[in-house]
Amino acid sequence: MPEESQDICMFFVDDSNIWIEAQKFAASGNSHMPKLTDRDRDPRLRINIGKLVKTLLRGRFQGTSYLYDSRPPPNDAVWNTFEKYKFDTKIYDRARGKEKQVDSAMAADLSGESAELSTGAKFDSEIKEKNKRTVFIAITGDQDMVPPIRRVLGYGFRVELWAWKSGLSAEYLKLANDMSLLSINYLENVFKEISFTSYRSTRRSGKVNPSCTLVLCEFTGSESTNPDAEAIVCDGLDGWGRLSFITPSNMRNEFYVEFPGVKSIDDIDSLMVKAKTQFGGLWKIMSWLEYANRFNEGPPAMVETSNMFAPLEGDGDAKSLEMMVKGESQPIRHSVNAVANVRDTSNPWKLPIGGEKSENAEASSLDDSNNNKWETVSRYNLKRGHHAKQPCPYGIRCGKRGDCGHIHTTEEHDLFQALPEQNFKKWRTSKCRYGDRCYLGKRCAFYHTPAEAWCTRCLVEGHCREDCKY
Repeated sequence: MPEESQDICMFFVDDSNIWIEAQKFAASGNSHMPKLTDRDRDPRLRINIGKLVKTLLRGRFQGTSYLYDSRPPPNDAVWNTFEKYKFDTKIYDRARGKEKQVDSAMAADLSGESAELSTGAKFDSEIKEKNKRTVFIAITGDQDMVPPIRRVLGYGFRVELWAWKSGLSAEYLKLANDMSLLSINYLENVFKEISFTSYRSTRRSGKVNPSCTLVLCEFTGSESTNPDAEAIVCDGLDGWGRLSFITPSNMRNEFYVEFPGVKSIDDIDSLMVKAKTQFGGLWKIMSWLEYANRFNEGPPAMVETSNMFAPLEGDGDAKSLEMMVKGESQPIRHSVNAVANVRDTSNPWKLPIGGEKSENAEASSLDDSNNNKWETVSRYNLKRGHHAKQPCPYGIRCGKRGDCGHIHTTEEHDLFQALPEQNFKKWRTSKCRYGDRCYLGKRCAFYHTPAEAWCTRCLVEGHCREDCKY
């Protein structure tokens, strides 16, 4: 079909909105994926951007397209892929942990593009004919987009709204009843076509959490197994209903399998039994400690590392193990003149033998006479002066309770004084169990609505850690 007779689809994609709801849908259980019993979101869920665009286009022509997102954290791979598919990516920095300008930029482009096309049609018949074939495809469920979409509809353009059912505002349903040019479509209906699961761990440190890791080693199957060994592991773990990540070792067909949702020793033991039952014919199943001790005379070295997964309950200091071949201990070498270099504690001003260039050599040259008058030297701390003019980057979550030297609002100072025992680093990170019945109001340390919640993972206000797409 020639381009002149095809519909022209303009894309407007709210990246943050679709990712969170997509991971929730993947974890809830459906015809393609079993329900996760230890998570309400599946961080392994990925969306194939090329297939998403192709599925929604349905053979039509792609026109001007926009993607909206924020940093941190950076999603360069995702953004670059959208650019590959002719998207103009508009990425904005967050301000004090809050996503800013994303919604307003998307609203401005929806209104601006429709207004420009509508105005041009008044003076150009070709543009007028083109507008009849133009379709606005908005991938969002955010209620803030209702006014600009209503304006697009008002100019006479067709709008196809795509969203997850769980993230769709009811205002769109009302708008669709009033305006026939708006069609509402659910991404759940094309989930199989546009998504896939990435089982590989994205941990960059190359370390694993020993308390929730099993090892599949000593593969006994055929090297030409079809499907390959990794696919066998992934397919087998799919039916467990547990969040798991796979890290291939340096040995061929050997895998580390992490279960971030493990809550106790009994839990990991039951997973060990299950793994032996399912994979025992092809691999030897070992705990991480058993596996690591094969290469070490003693327990592996313990190192602290940041964990991309949620910490285990009751284990505030999550540890990870790094396999290291144990080297020989090095003898401690003492200097021949070590004794001579020891300072006489009875006379700290006396230089040690051979210590002409010691740390107190400068003191011996001081003029101790009273002939010269004292000179008063004043210094100004530039860093402290700069801080005193800047708002505290942590706001109400300041660990020093306002004594950091930065500027705090009157409301923040009042809370610091009114709640002397409160740990403000955890302010509004957990949900209030009293909900609307809470009588503390603004002095409640817990959040009552998602807008009040603080995410400890991406440090953004507006959602809790459980709803974070990262």
